[in-house]
Amino acid sequence: MLNRIAQSLSRTPRHLLATLILALALTVGALGGCTQTTAATDDGSAAATATAGSAATEAPASSDDEQITVQVTVDSSAADGSVSYEGSVVLPKDATVLDAIEATGLELDVQDSEYGAFVNAIGGLATGDAGDASGWGYDLNGEMVMESADVATVSDGDVLTWTYLV
Repeated sequence: MLNRIAQSLSRTPRHLLATLILALALTVGALGGCTQTTAATDDGSAAATATAGSAATEAPASSDDEQITVQVTVDSSAADGSVSYEGSVVLPKDATVLDAIEATGLELDVQDSEYGAFVNAIGGLATGDAGDASGWGYDLNGEMVMESADVATVSDGDVLTWTYLV
């Protein structure tokens, strides 16, 4: 989850990020680290007591904790067939295509570009290895996607196919 937060923050404009950090600091400062405990009194009514200290250690479950399953296929048969994968990966909700290929455990070479993350190599098979126009592309549920792998998101039940094109 921290990796997803770091990725999200790296794409956030600096002024917005600074505003969010300031708002968080002000919120924490306003709360002062106080917690509230409610207990029943002798007559059955509730009484609240403020206590200085740390906040509760266990947060309630949220929809952010939901997981999805994505079917991933990697096919390099158009080149030399040296890289292949077929299986399902379990990811957090709102995961990206890049998160899904990373979850396969295959060796990746990912480069940042002005358009987002570019998957240069999977399993050691890189762009240009089978000719000048060769490289990796992906489709989602049989449809070509024209977004970088770190921008396009996957949903539960999606089928992600990475194909080495020559």
